Amino acid sequence: MFFFRKISDEYIVEQIKSGDEKILLHLYKEYHSLIKSFIFKNGGDESIINYIVQDTIISLWKNVQKPTFLLHAKLSKHALAIAKKKWFKEIKKRSKLRRIDATHSKTLEANNNPINIDHDIIIKLIQEMDDPCRRLLAYFYFDGLNNKIIAEKLSFANANNVKNKKYQCFKKLQTTVLKQF
Repeated sequence: MFFFRKISDEYIVEQIKSGDEKILLHLYKEYHSLIKSFIFKNGGDESIINYIVQDTIISLWKNVQKPTFLLHAKLSKHALAIAKKKWFKEIKKRSKLRRIDATHSKTLEANNNPINIDHDIIIKLIQEMDDPCRRLLAYFYFDGLNNKIIAEKLSFANANNVKNKKYQCFKKLQTTVLKQF
């Protein structure tokens, strides 16, 4: 198909807009090493590369097919920008999974701890705390609200203030638990 000559970006765009799916293989081969290199330089490994490359090519295909698409830069720059977004999204997802795993292992460690505190006792101790701490901890741990929403509900200046106050309240609760149990 395209083995002996360099294909122009304009030609590739024409092929995509006409629906020629044969160009997908060319795009995959053309951008695989570029995307692979970026992912390796940013902490990635072989396990995710093919997924990111395929997803990038599909997204590029969809973007080019939009009637509003204009080729202002090299197509490789478009592909790399898409790959970067997908990789950073993957990093974020992986970090969330690591946090969940860490939380789960801490929970398992706590369950193996001889001090086993009943959920009802924790609720009772939270209810005995001062109003801002009680409401903040309840919103976060029981209602599952994020810091931004809690800031709005409790009239905090921003989510960082909620984070700091939540830490202080949690430390108070932890001190109380350790004293009593």
